[in-house]
Amino acid sequence: MYGQREDSEAAITHLTFLKGQCRLVSLFEDNSLHLWQLNQQDDSGGSLELVHANSTCLEGKLKKISVVVADSKSEHLMVGTEGGNIYLLNLATFAMSDNIIYQDVVMQNVPEDYKVNPGPVEAIAEHPTEPDKILIGYQRGLIVLWDKKNLCADQTYVCTQQLESVCWHPDASQFTTSHNDGSYMVWSSTESSEPVDGPQTVYGPFPCKPITKILRPATKEGDLIIFGGGMPRASYGDRNTVTAMQGEFHYTFNLTSRVIDFVVVDDDESGQAGCLVILAEEEVVFIDLLTEEWPSFAAPYLASLHSSAITCLCFVSGIMPDLYEKIKEAGSKQQVGLSTRPWPINGGILQSSDPPKQRDLLLTGHEDGTVQFWDASGVSLTHLYKFTTAKLFVSEDLAGDGAAAEDDDWPPFRKAGLFDPYSDDPRLGIKKMEMCAYTGTLVVAGTAGQVLILNINMEEKELIPEAVDVNLVAETDNFVWKSHSKLDMQNEAVKFEAGMQPTAVVQFYPPASCTSLTLNSEWGLVACGTAHGFALFDIIQKKNLLAKSTLSPLDLANTADEGPMSRRKSLKKSLRESFRRLRRGRSQRKTGKPGATSPTGAHPQSAGGGGAAADDDGLKPVERAIEARSQTSDYIGSMVRCLHLTKCFIANTQLMSATLWAGTNSGAIFVFTIAIPPSEKRSEIPLSVQIGKEIHLKHGAPVISICVLDGANRPFPEPMAVKKEAAPAPNPNMPHRVLICSEEQFKVFTLPQLKPFCKFKLTAHEGSRVRKIGYADFVSTADESYREAGFMIMSNLGDFSLYSLPDCRRQMQVAYIKREDINGINSVVFSNRGEALYMMSPCELQRVSLSARHITRPCGTIPVVKPEPPASEGPTGEDGASSAAPETQGESAATNEKEGESGTAKEEKPAGEAIGGTVNKKVEEVKENGDSSVLSGDITIDSIRDHMDDLKLAEKSVELVSGSGTSGSTVVTTSSASTKQESSSSVTIVKSTTITSVSSSQESSSIQVVETAASAVNHSAVNGTETKKRAPLAKAESFFSKEPRVVKEE
Repeated sequence: MYGQREDSEAAITHLTFLKGQCRLVSLFEDNSLHLWQLNQQDDSGGSLELVHANSTCLEGKLKKISVVVADSKSEHLMVGTEGGNIYLLNLATFAMSDNIIYQDVVMQNVPEDYKVNPGPVEAIAEHPTEPDKILIGYQRGLIVLWDKKNLCADQTYVCTQQLESVCWHPDASQFTTSHNDGSYMVWSSTESSEPVDGPQTVYGPFPCKPITKILRPATKEGDLIIFGGGMPRASYGDRNTVTAMQGEFHYTFNLTSRVIDFVVVDDDESGQAGCLVILAEEEVVFIDLLTEEWPSFAAPYLASLHSSAITCLCFVSGIMPDLYEKIKEAGSKQQVGLSTRPWPINGGILQSSDPPKQRDLLLTGHEDGTVQFWDASGVSLTHLYKFTTAKLFVSEDLAGDGAAAEDDDWPPFRKAGLFDPYSDDPRLGIKKMEMCAYTGTLVVAGTAGQVLILNINMEEKELIPEAVDVNLVAETDNFVWKSHSKLDMQNEAVKFEAGMQPTAVVQFYPPASCTSLTLNSEWGLVACGTAHGFALFDIIQKKNLLAKSTLSPLDLANTADEGPMSRRKSLKKSLRESFRRLRRGRSQRKTGKPGATSPTGAHPQSAGGGGAAADDDGLKPVERAIEARSQTSDYIGSMVRCLHLTKCFIANTQLMSATLWAGTNSGAIFVFTIAIPPSEKRSEIPLSVQIGKEIHLKHGAPVISICVLDGANRPFPEPMAVKKEAAPAPNPNMPHRVLICSEEQFKVFTLPQLKPFCKFKLTAHEGSRVRKIGYADFVSTADESYREAGFMIMSNLGDFSLYSLPDCRRQMQVAYIKREDINGINSVVFSNRGEALYMMSPCELQRVSLSARHITRPCGTIPVVKPEPPASEGPTGEDGASSAAPETQGESAATNEKEGESGTAKEEKPAGEAIGGTVNKKVEEVKENGDSSVLSGDITIDSIRDHMDDLKLAEKSVELVSGSGTSGSTVVTTSSASTKQESSSSVTIVKSTTITSVSSSQESSSIQVVETAASAVNHSAVNGTETKKRAPLAKAESFFSKEPRVVKEE
């Protein structure tokens, strides 16, 4: 589930859940409170959605909210402020009640020797057995046991140290307070003279940091104390810790990110403390409190994606079931030292427990050289397996495991969580990955030119991986590498557990980052490209077949110091790219009148000046002038951007040959033919490779994808897919074609003559460039047997586009990712079923569906308890807090007007009520200084002139439609406003509020006002799906999505 306030960008600082109501309250950074509720979605299989229902706000510096606590009945929210008062928020109406616990009243029973101002409300805790009593803790050490029913203080407690938090003991006879000096005290609920125990400074006697929160949960084994912070300032002041103590057990859970909050979840059977949940900035950690030594749980969801910074993604669609089980089994053997108890968080109803029809994997490559395997078949990502490449290499920067050295230290630290933002050696970073979904062969390419070929093996082995050196610049004179060195291989045997095990390692020289990678497991070949050239490696015979340098004389000077280790060049390149993006952003800004455009609209207007949009069928799109590519010092034309291993007709039309296609940054394409012997002699006879063709694109744009199409205009199936009966054999009928996608255009050639068939100039028409591309089969929602092939792109403007094959006609375009989100755009990966994943942030993945057939939706629900409907207009309390209007889910802004209601009657309605019965909840607000927020209280000549101008504009767009004696349906589409007159000093002010109203006119005459929608592009609807008329797939348009479906990944 996912919810967001579209009209506010304030951060959420606190969440309060209302028990048994499927609702929660959020506190925003702007001091506003917002009510959210779970609603059933009828149009998506009964799944849940999180809907914003209501909001309110406290204004004033002294009303800054410091603590929010819900009562046990979830009827009121106790809101403590920095001014020391506590307000009660009625959750039924979401309005502040008149019952306020004033600090002055509380101070009446304070001992006379306590003369200081107690300060803000720091903590509120309801009595476990007597809900009418609450503990109120003030910042400067005053604690009061307050009786809400009798409005008096039962007990008063005074601490010498600043208060941080309070908590009740399970039997309610005592409570514990924590303080800013790292100590805690135990107090009696019936005696307030002195503390029962304390102050206790666990990690003293030297100055310690504050204990921000303390808990005393119920247990059978003795007192359990859990608190956050309290570390010695001098030695461990920078640690993020949560300490748990019970008898002889004492552990300080050390996290690598700031601790935000922690709670204890009770066990369902025993009712005792069962699980400690720690929420940190970068992850959520679950600690088993019922198992000895308190191990961690393996979380089935909410896993930390970025345990180390993610450097690349790889989506593997339709993995074989037996291969999936092997990976899952290998991952289960890695979960040593974790809790074996069942997952403690339960709830909700799973609508379908059937396994998914297809298993998908998401591979994440990380900065520390690890590869994580995730099950991406459903809504949640489930961690399956982890492989570490660092054990293959030797480096001075690779430190040993220092966890054992902490066992004897005090405090007794124990590492909790998986997040580790530090990388031992940046050369270990993963740049490219390719995996065969049918054989399990995995190829991993790194930052320092290392390429690892891995295969899955369920038996442990000790082996020394074979290293093959490949020199890409052996035939190039005067080349000197000035950047980082390669990683040295281990000389001794390395033990590998069951799972992925290396069979070969390829080391490129120069040791530059891998820029492209392809694998053909059926042929046993791997091709890898860098900024200096590309190579073809034989996995079976473990030898290199081809090393091709793509360097030109200009590239020799630019690539010698390429690499992330060159700080001067990295800074220079970063600044240049920043200024270039600014210039590009100005040049690509659309001209003409601003306005809303349809997400599936036609081509945007040309920015070349004077050109019209190419919306009509008879008009040819106006091409904009494309600036020539500047040969700057950081431009590397030799960089290999794409590689492709496939069979095709390259020499003649009688025989298909195995080929390697390579595309570079300068628009050059190399085609090599490969002679592969029969399978029975594959390991004996060496393979031969020779150049077949060389193509240079006239526009010279970087080539980012090459795809060969069969006789049915479909991409060739993946290697081994035909043998595993996962895909049909390619159509042998002629002609075969090849699609060459550059950053600026798509072009289709007929094979083997390479005769141009068609092209689409993306940059000339749209002003955008291709960043990512993927190929997919789009299946009809009406007929599962009907499908068509297409390709999807992500542009540098953040647009998802879908094109048909082979004519490259655009079927859909949606602006989705912000153009400023460079990392998000560059992280997009596509599946072969029309889905896309990208990094929303360094720790979040977003899933998008471009196919109406395959949409990943949540399948679980929670029995929603419908709360009492809130009042139509919340009252304003004496404290000056105004309650905002409730937003009812599913309620449209367009409402029907009542019969017989005349226009005169509408003008006499209150200011908050608009035409058609829509209520505008903006009420008069009396501020603390006595000023009124009504506009008539501050009238100037300028304000009158502005209102009169607005009224004239509104009157010009209003149409009056009257119908009498006949019955019919009338809809007036105009932009107008409801009016209300207010008089002050003989001046009339006309307020205007834009609304939407649709009604049917019958015997009485009426005025109907409808908000004018943006002009939509002319579309044709086929099978309930909207598409452009020129779309070649209109005959089966039902399998294209009108808009991308989005599911938030956890």
